[in-house]
Amino acid sequence: MTASSPQENGVPPRGRKPVVTWTLMLLAVAITLLLPDWSGTGALLPAWFMAAPMILGLVGAWLAWRAGSMGWAIASGLLGLVLVPGLLQTVTLVSGP
Repeated sequence: MTASSPQENGVPPRGRKPVVTWTLMLLAVAITLLLPDWSGTGALLPAWFMAAPMILGLVGAWLAWRAGSMGWAIASGLLGLVLVPGLLQTVTLVSGP
């Protein structure tokens, strides 16, 4: 019996920092902060801006999972799923219906 490395068994190595996941999470937050009309011009952003934070969060979660960081995978996935609904709730509570 020979000992094989984790990479040969298809197991991702542990201890790597998911820098790409962090970048995607920051990008998702930045895109979410672009959604409100801060200047009051009434100009609408493209519709994909509403889905971009969720997609970025889920891609970041997948990349973190592949890197062996389950905690960051969960955090990225939850962040991506909560950003836009959280923004909508916050805007509704602050400015009213």
